[in-house]
Amino acid sequence: MTETEGILQLQNFFGINPIYSRTIYNLANKNNLIEDATKIISQKPKPFAKWVGGKRQLLKQFKDLGLYPPEGFNPNKATYFEPFVGGGAVFLDLLPQKAVLSDMNQELIITYNVIKNDVKSLIKSLKKYKYDKEFFLKIRAQKIDELSDLKIASRFIYLNRTCFNGLYRVNSKGDFNVPFGSYNNPLIYDEGNLIKISKALKNVKIFNEDYKKVSEKAKKGDFAFFYFSHYVVNNTSSFALCARN
Repeated sequence: MTETEGILQLQNFFGINPIYSRTIYNLANKNNLIEDATKIISQKPKPFAKWVGGKRQLLKQFKDLGLYPPEGFNPNKATYFEPFVGGGAVFLDLLPQKAVLSDMNQELIITYNVIKNDVKSLIKSLKKYKYDKEFFLKIRAQKIDELSDLKIASRFIYLNRTCFNGLYRVNSKGDFNVPFGSYNNPLIYDEGNLIKISKALKNVKIFNEDYKKVSEKAKKGDFAFFYFSHYVVNNTSSFALCARN
């Protein structure tokens, strides 16, 4: 079996994108390809946060339409850009070797960077949080300009997992104001998944910048995924997938 045949076999068998399929092929034992690939894929990270306008549910549609990932993108040489990273569903689906992630949400980007650089301390901090309305209101009332990046990250994850529907909303003063959510024993954090994400982010650049500024970094052959889930025109969301030629 050639490399091209092996990559295609994995892609079809698991229903994964060709970029991730290539990564799995390079990691797996070629003499026991499917079984070994199954073990590797079972360790794939998933988004750590709930996110309104998340892209995960749309990826299959993009694949079926032949839009994702774009032809000509070589992850070994080029860079993946996701200017509206949100929960990071597309990045975690592709797991490219080189990536630039960004968002205008400062707390979200701080959280990504803490996961990348100090996940053990983050997990230790999250162990102190509990699912309780009074405790939730106390944490929600904290001012982020008075907190360390570590505290901002653990607070962000805690509020995201315990507030109503995982919404992110702030008032005119910039204070988080989503009410307490009603759940049955919610999972506030997934320690194993946070560690997996930290490893996936090892060589990734993460910025708190406007998409226009980040887009200027893209070069010929790079792949940028723009998803404007909050800008509605004619009752439809907008998205754009492009490879810079």
